[in-house]
Amino acid sequence: MDILEIGERLEIGREIELKIIIGGRVIRVFCTPTDLEELVTGFLLSEGLSSNPEVIVEGDVAVAQTDVEFTTSINSSGCAGIYVDEPLKRIIPGTRFSIREVMRYIPELEEEYYRRTRAYHTALLVQNGREFVKAYDVGRHNAVDKVIGMAYARNFEFSKSFLVLSGRITAGIAKKAIRVGIPLVVSKASILDSAIELCRDYGLSAVSVASGIAVNSGAIQV
Repeated sequence: MDILEIGERLEIGREIELKIIIGGRVIRVFCTPTDLEELVTGFLLSEGLSSNPEVIVEGDVAVAQTDVEFTTSINSSGCAGIYVDEPLKRIIPGTRFSIREVMRYIPELEEEYYRRTRAYHTALLVQNGREFVKAYDVGRHNAVDKVIGMAYARNFEFSKSFLVLSGRITAGIAKKAIRVGIPLVVSKASILDSAIELCRDYGLSAVSVASGIAVNSGAIQV
């Protein structure tokens, strides 16, 4: 196999297939091989599979406990689809954030690993506008799961935190925030109509720099 240079050559991003064993079922997630325990912990929390996750990772295999019944399927992108027969609950914000406050964290998304590769999404979870955790991954959902897992390990209060990400605010991202009780999602990219509908139905607030709008369901201070 030959690799030809057709322009300025960038560093190649890394991706593995992580095998997650949950309750006897196997789920496969394509991800960047960093912060894997946090990734699986955040995945369990944000998909409603566990409220008290226990995860053991060895190499590219993770074993996790769940206290919720669920089914799986494979969607068109080849990732596992998780279906939990449990309704979403409306968010109750523990505090409110100003637009100026949350916009200060947008520059934190521009990291050297992205400039070197153009391969990764970045996510932050900020508690009380001060302390934050940060993670990156080839998948925007994975990056979000990683920071949720990191924040859980540090006993963050999700109701007093906001999520900042480089990728679009989709229905899938909105549902992850709603399930763990994060009241505000901020992105430098666009927001989709499906996410706006979820904001309306479940009290999530959102700020999209690219779309030029803020959806205030109670977490934005005006």
